Amino acid sequence: YERSFDSSHGRIMMGFCCANAYEALAGLKSWVPALNIPRGLLHGMDIDGVPQPLENFGCVYVKYSTGGAMTFSDMRKSGKGFDALWKPGDALLETYDGDFRGVYLNLELEDGVFRQ
Repeated sequence: YERSFDSSHGRIMMGFCCANAYEALAGLKSWVPALNIPRGLLHGMDIDGVPQPLENFGCVYVKYSTGGAMTFSDMRKSGKGFDALWKPGDALLETYDGDFRGVYLNLELEDGVFRQ
């Protein structure tokens, strides 16, 4: 998939709350192509560039967005430069200590109506 997604038409955000990283990645790998949305980079699965085994994460939350996850203002505040600017289709895996499991899907269309 091309990573360019015209965010002027809106964006799609998804979140996967899962018991482990395997389930989260399976969900991400299933939903993204099924919805024909951009596939980007998955962040958060390494420590200083060293990949971490999936077993090390326990319960996780994966945040995905077709609109990118960081604005230019956020990028400037982070001090990380363009390396911090996420592109459409990028996702972030984080550990999660909540009790909920499932998929969060939010469509933001250009008409300004909130849908969830």
